[in-house]
Formats: sequence, structure tokens, C-alpha cells
Amino acid sequence: MPVRTPLPRRSALLLGPLLLSAGLARPAFAAYPDRPVRLIVAYAAGGTGDLVGRLVGEGLAARLGVPVVVENQGGAGGAIAARAVSRAAPDGHTIMLAGNAIFAILPHLANVGFDPVKDFTAIANISESQRLLAVRNTLPVNTLAELVAYGKRNPGKLNYGSAGIGSTLHVMTEMFRREAGFDAVHIPFRGSAPAVQAMLGGDVDFMIDTGVIQHAQQGRLRGLAAVGDRRLPQFPDLPTLAEQGFPNVRTSGWQALMGPANMPREVVTLLAGHVEAMLREPTFLDRLSRVGVVPSFRSPEQLAGDLAEDTRQFGAIIRTAGISAE
Repeated sequence: MPVRTPLPRRSALLLGPLLLSAGLARPAFAAYPDRPVRLIVAYAAGGTGDLVGRLVGEGLAARLGVPVVVENQGGAGGAIAARAVSRAAPDGHTIMLAGNAIFAILPHLANVGFDPVKDFTAIANISESQRLLAVRNTLPVNTLAELVAYGKRNPGKLNYGSAGIGSTLHVMTEMFRREAGFDAVHIPFRGSAPAVQAMLGGDVDFMIDTGVIQHAQQGRLRGLAAVGDRRLPQFPDLPTLAEQGFPNVRTSGWQALMGPANMPREVVTLLAGHVEAMLREPTFLDRLSRVGVVPSFRSPEQLAGDLAEDTRQFGAIIRTAGISAE
């Protein structure tokens, strides 16, 4: 048995080594993994993305039989983490957990130092965000169709809030309102929470966000459409944007495992298989739900397709709308 060099102490989470799971053992094609795996999380410690990364790291450590070191590399909108991974050796020992905004939006707003499609290998999608399009209760609309009609009758009168210029939900909302064919003024805030509070106070007409869900449940806001690939469990009778006539609006906000370009196919398949197995385990699913995300497995091929399409569509809307990070 090879002797493993002890890891240095660090603030990142050290997971494992743990026993191999019965379902997926080490492949015979190579000694992968032959040392600890670095899982770079493109978010600061303590947030939802960080918690998801640590859960995934723990699950991978149990299956790979080596430690999985979770390293938080937040900053620059995720570009720091993405650059580090894009320049790592493509042997599967450095991977990352990140959301689609880092790949599909950020490169269109700044010189990030990587190509979102060419410099990465898609491994597996893990989760998607729960989002709702909601309006303030005092706005005289009760359905999505009525919101669109109101916007068309009153060009430029409506406004919408977001977590900031160039944020995922800014671009998604701009995509929706352009597809719907009405004008609205964008009001950027320094985060989702103040935007939601402004909407509760009547200063914002509508927005797409996760934070509006609980307020819509309590009747403080009015939900008009689920935003994503499926209906929200909190509102099972509320159709998605696609179901209400907007199938071309890219609304999925996903978190996935990515690696450097040119990773061995066998390694990608192995890691994707482990993720798929984790997303079938009731205990793992329960832990994911507690941090507020919806599990959503997509294969390497499906994830690569989503990445390419998000990059294309988000880039187009950013250029058309003249969205700038400055």
C-alpha cells in the first residue's frame, strides 16, 4: 500500500479518508485518485454554495477513498476560482463547484482570463436554484399575462429589482421582459435582500429571485410564475415561465462540478457516476434541501450543452441590452 504524505493544516475542510462505497469502486484503468482531490468552491465560507460544496466533498471522499480538500476561493465574482481550475493539471485531482453565472455571464462583463467553454470540462450538474417571478401586492395584476399586458399598456412605467448590475437574475429578468415585449426600468441593489425589502415596501414592481418565495407564501407578495425547469414545491399549481409561453427564456440557475479542459473521459464518467449516486440517497437529498437547493443531476454531455447555450444566450442579451459591469 502506498504511503500518503500528510496534508498541511489549513482552514479548508479536510474530508476523509473514508471507506469506498459498495456501489462505485476505484477504476482499474489507472490509479485515480492517487492523492487527495482539491475541490475548489467559488464562494466564501458559510454561504449556500459553500455548504453544497462541503456536502459534495464529503460524499466524494466516501466514494473515492481519498481525502477531498474543500478550498474556498471567492472573489472577483468567481473568476479567481475558475482561473485556478482552468490552469490546473487535467487529471481529476483539481475540480470545482460553481454556478452558471461564473461561466455564462461574467466573461461577457470583464476580462476574466479564461474561456468559459474551451477551458473547462463539464462533469455533472448537482442542483438548481428555486426562483419565483413575483410582483408587489399593490400592482393591479394577478397573472403573468396580465403583467405583460400592463407593461405593454404602460411602457417604461414598470420597474424591476435585482441583486446588482450583471447578476444572474438581472440578466434573466432582462431576457424575460424583452421576450415579453415590454419596457421596464432596472433598479440594481447591493444584494437580493435589500431588493426584496424594497419590493415589500412598494418601491419595486416585480423581480425574479429566491428570496421572494417565502414572502409569496405568506401573502406579502404575489407569485406569477415559477422560474426554472420545474414547478416549485411551494406552489405546485403555479406554471413555469415556459408553460406560460416563454420557453426560450434561459431561467435555470445551476451549480455543477467542473474541471480543467481535456480531463480523461474515464475520470469524468467516474465522478459523474458518484454524483448521480449521491443524488439518489435520501440522506444526502435531505441535507441538500436543508440548505435550500433543489437536486438536479445532469450528465457531462447535458451539462456541457447547458453551459454552451447559457453562454450564447446570456452573452447575446448582455450585448443587446448594453449591460456593463462598470
